[in-house]
Order: sequence, then structure tokens, then C-alpha cells
Amino acid sequence: MAAPTTPGIMGQVVLALLPGVAVMAHLFGVGVLLNLAAALGAAVIAEALVLRLRGQSAAAAILDGSTPLAATIIALALPPALPFWIPALAGALGVLLGKQVYGGLGQNVFNPAMVGYLAVMLAFPQAISLWPPPEAGWGASLPAREALDYFLTGALTPVTDALTHATPLDRLATQGFPAMTDGGLSGLLAASGAWLWLGGGFLLGGLFLLARQIIDWRLPLGVIAGTLATAGLLQLGDGAPLTFHLLTGATLMAAFFIATDPVTAPSEGTARLIYAGLIGVLAVVIRELGGHPDGFAFAVLMMNAAAPLLDYIVRRSGGGTA
Repeated sequence: MAAPTTPGIMGQVVLALLPGVAVMAHLFGVGVLLNLAAALGAAVIAEALVLRLRGQSAAAAILDGSTPLAATIIALALPPALPFWIPALAGALGVLLGKQVYGGLGQNVFNPAMVGYLAVMLAFPQAISLWPPPEAGWGASLPAREALDYFLTGALTPVTDALTHATPLDRLATQGFPAMTDGGLSGLLAASGAWLWLGGGFLLGGLFLLARQIIDWRLPLGVIAGTLATAGLLQLGDGAPLTFHLLTGATLMAAFFIATDPVTAPSEGTARLIYAGLIGVLAVVIRELGGHPDGFAFAVLMMNAAAPLLDYIVRRSGGGTA
């Protein structure tokens, strides 16, 4: 059997993201698809311009699939109701600062999607904090017409009330888990709500990638293990339950689609387990003790920087694996 090509691998990862895209669009409406269009369009244009300036073929680089994949992850990480320039800027910066500044695919140090996402999160914190409540219907929480108007104009006033919903992780950061629920199963479901369905979409796609051997099993296992271990320790105090941390927020998306980027992860098997485990640890610590509702983007970029060191330590210790 021929080795899979880069476009083939990237295409399968995008395909695996489709359940998450479908669930998110079903819960939040057309704003999800508008974000995707803006992020993808800006990322492709930015990459084409840079490659044109370098005298390289833009088509070959864009068709490798890495840019559509990064844009899709960015769109899913952002709130599903934003003016178009925010997802567009995230897509462009992800490609420019996360990929092309290092010379292109395979040479980047940091995950491009997380670079683009964090850039706009830090630049537009108020807009990034506004989420509509998830509803079981196309555009039910924010009508499609209002979502489109906001996307094109950024006129917030007509839709302010629809965008003030606190996500489960927002509530965790501001209230603490004891104030959110009585701690039982019914309380957990009430606190997590429709976000459980979104986690299920990412899990389904992740299992597909594992079955196809597209991703290294050590990376999702490490993220999940690190998340659960840290949440378990914090639960000895007043931290949220393990299942809450696993099934809400970006945990499953990060485990299967972000931490698994082979370019920015270590190459040694043992180093990959350590790397992924520390992503889970750092993300939960930031969630519970830091100032941001979800810490996976910060955790991934911090561990991207540490990946070469982890490879070096593992090789020097003689613990390297294929």
C-alpha cells in the first residue's frame, strides 16, 4: 500500500472534523459557517500573496490541505457570531505568523491554528467572550439574518442580548463549580448542556483518525490522561469533576485535532506522551486557577516550544521509541 500523501492526510483530518462542524452549526446557526468562510478565504489569500512574493507556486502549497485544516480549526475555536474581520484576521495571522514566517509547512515551530486563534483572542477579548446559547435548531439561538448582519457590519446592538450567554467554562472561571451545580449527574448535565453533543462530534472524528492510523495514539491519550489526572487532583478541593473537564470546552478537539499535529509535536514516542500529558495538565490548571476559561491554546503553544527539548531529553536518556 502506498504511503499516504500530505494532501490525503490533511483531507482525512478535515473530513474527521465534519461531525464537529455539523453539530456546532446545528447548535449555534450559520455564524459557524460564516466564520469558516472568512477564516479560510483570508488564510488562502494571505498564503498565496506570500508565496507569490517568494516566487513560489501558491497552488501547490494551498492544495496540500494544511491551510484549510488550520482555518477549520480556527473557525471552530472562535465564537459562532463575530464580525468578519476577526475570523479573517485569525486565518491570515495563523498562516503568516504560524507557518510562512518559518518557511512553510513542515518547518513551523508553533501550531498555526492556535497562533491565529490566540492573536485575535488577545486583541479582541470582549468579542471573543460573546457566545449565543446553544439551541437544537439551525440559527435558533441567533437568527440567520441577524448573524449575517453582525458578520458583515459588526453592529452589536440588535443582537447583544443573544450573545451574552456564558459557556460552562466561563461559569467555571467566574463562579467555581460548586456554585454551578450540586455535583451530581443531573447537575453535571445541566452545567454542560448541549456542549456534550459537540464533544461527541469531535470524539467521533477522533476515533475515525485513530482507526485510519492518521494520528499517533500517544497524543490524544496523553492529553486525556493529563486532563483527567489534573482534574482529579483539583477535585479533592472544589474543582470540577473529571467528566466536566473531559466533555466540555476544547478538550476532545485539542486531544484529537490540535495536539496531534505531527510537525509541532515531538518525534520520539515517549516524548510525545510527556508532551501531550503536559498539555492536559497546563490546560486544566489555567481553566481552574487562571484568568481564561479554556487554557488549551496557551498549553499547546507552550508545549510546542518545549517539544525539541523533550525529544533531546528522551534521546539522551536512551528512552526514544519509534
